Amino acid sequence: MVIRSGLIGLVMVFTAWCSLSTAYAVSSDLNCLIQPYVVITITTPVGGLLETVEVDRGDLVKEGQILATLDTSLERAQGSVQHAQAELTNRRLADLELQRTSAEVALRTIKSPVNGVVVERFMNPGEFPKQEKILKIAQIDPLRVEVYAPVAMLGKIVVGMAAHVKPEAPLTGEYAAKVTVVDRVVDAASGTFGVRLELPNRELKLPAGLKCSVRFGKKIE
Repeated sequence: MVIRSGLIGLVMVFTAWCSLSTAYAVSSDLNCLIQPYVVITITTPVGGLLETVEVDRGDLVKEGQILATLDTSLERAQGSVQHAQAELTNRRLADLELQRTSAEVALRTIKSPVNGVVVERFMNPGEFPKQEKILKIAQIDPLRVEVYAPVAMLGKIVVGMAAHVKPEAPLTGEYAAKVTVVDRVVDAASGTFGVRLELPNRELKLPAGLKCSVRFGKKIE
């Protein structure tokens, strides 16, 4: 009877230790890196003289905002001729030509595809892009957080799990994030697997490029 009670007690202690170890493994802090959600290189699909560049490095931009324009003097002249032809000849054909010219003019107005910040400016007015880089824009709301977790935590971190991200000094505080990607391939050399978090940054308080630590919590339903 004493032996049986002792065994039961030992099992209970072992079970509690396993639970504690699991909880510790998931909640222990891991190193991480805060990155832009996406970085986009702005080019142009058509050639021509760069007439204006409306933004510079460090400027915040909105989706749809005009970033740069190419010279459209030739297209505007063609549009005027086609409009005159529409009054004198085959109106249907001239209207189609006018629509084509309007589309070409639109391609020469370069707009931002996302809300973000200008990371780098490569060209200035007077240059010819010819599909070369004009600007680089980073979307920083939301941010991405990249983590490499030890293989012992495989299966304990799942998509949808909540996490708390603490950026390096001089920034303070913890920020709520959510797991969006858990790699299914382990790196044998380091014994780690990749985890990606999505971190809301609506007020743009957090810059990308910071080192951080992360602690995982429960899955968000």
